[in-house]
Amino acid sequence: MKHKLFDDWGLKLGSIALAVFIWFIVTNFNDPVVSFNVRNVKVTLRNTNVITDQGQTYEILNDSNVIDTVTITAPRSVVNALSGDDVVAVADFQDLTLQNTVRINVTTNKYYSQIESIKPSIDSVELSIEDLQTKILALSTVTSGTVGEGYTIGDISTDENQVRISGPKSLIDQIVRAEVNIPVTGFSQDIVTDVDVVFMNADGEVIRSSSITSNISKVKAKVEMLQTKKVGLTFESTGVPADGFEATGAFSSDPETVLIAGRPSILKNIESIKVDEGINLTGQSGDMMTLIDITDFLPNGVKLADATFDGKVSVTAYIEKTVTRVVQLDGNKIRWENVPEGYKVELVDPSDKYNVSLRGLQNRLEKIDADAVIAIADLEDILEQTDKVGDHYHVVLRFENENGKLNVSTPVQVWFKLNET
Repeated sequence: MKHKLFDDWGLKLGSIALAVFIWFIVTNFNDPVVSFNVRNVKVTLRNTNVITDQGQTYEILNDSNVIDTVTITAPRSVVNALSGDDVVAVADFQDLTLQNTVRINVTTNKYYSQIESIKPSIDSVELSIEDLQTKILALSTVTSGTVGEGYTIGDISTDENQVRISGPKSLIDQIVRAEVNIPVTGFSQDIVTDVDVVFMNADGEVIRSSSITSNISKVKAKVEMLQTKKVGLTFESTGVPADGFEATGAFSSDPETVLIAGRPSILKNIESIKVDEGINLTGQSGDMMTLIDITDFLPNGVKLADATFDGKVSVTAYIEKTVTRVVQLDGNKIRWENVPEGYKVELVDPSDKYNVSLRGLQNRLEKIDADAVIAIADLEDILEQTDKVGDHYHVVLRFENENGKLNVSTPVQVWFKLNET
């Protein structure tokens, strides 16, 4: 037996080598070693609290949390049994380097021991690490587009009025405004919608980053739609112009009309905006121009509809010099009022005609019908008069016509007696 085992040992070794060679040839022919690529392998980040527990935050640089290509070399049978989902890439932040990089460990979740090599196109995650900053911003609203014809935007409200954001200090410092933009094109009824919150820098540019976190990302917004209407302006003045001058009652304004907005039920009853304060003509001896803010005179529920108009209106009140016109009045046309009970009036003036100097604007005086002028003698409390002469009383006449009281330049006084009836 011993001779059988050790005789011809060279031949036996050659046989073994030949067998191995044949096995290698057969194996590589039936199951050769091949390579294949897996694209866009996402890296799982672990123990990120290593940074966040220090009051800091991080940002992935150069999209280094995604491996562009992972090349796997293994027997074809193994390769055929693997898919992209079997490739596992992990970056453990406990391995953070002074250069702010974290090594990527790439494995497979099966057949790993049969794989000859795994080569990722990148071997580390690159980070930017900063102090974490938090800021609270008021939430502003803007609209975009054009509403339906004859309508304008009223009040805008949101269910949140502020937003809290956190992120890298260098990024958060750039953000100065949080706003929502509500599209309104074509709308003529109230709008209720959900809109995204966006963050902007001082130049009005939108800042977007996955490093920014906020307590809200959307808000519910409501936009009130109001009907518009063009109306005129009416004015009233106060005060008395200088002696010898009188307000004509005429006004002009720039602009002459304004566009207002409100609910249809309110607008239907408004034909003009009445301005009854702010035009004081006291002591004026010529046309007076002033600036009036008509927003103070808008009815409740009404606003100005033109965003380019600030409500300031230039108003001119016209004042003219007064003139005098003399008309003659018959004494028998005097109307006696409040005659004491039990008495009758006897006119004792030597003349029964009186010249009345009416003062006013020329165009108004020219229209006065002398026969329509009424003289009124009011005898209320006349019996208590202390400056009568004997049994003669006196009273200053008041003059009117169908348009109201008339001004006189010189008072007209008449004398009379009271006779018991």
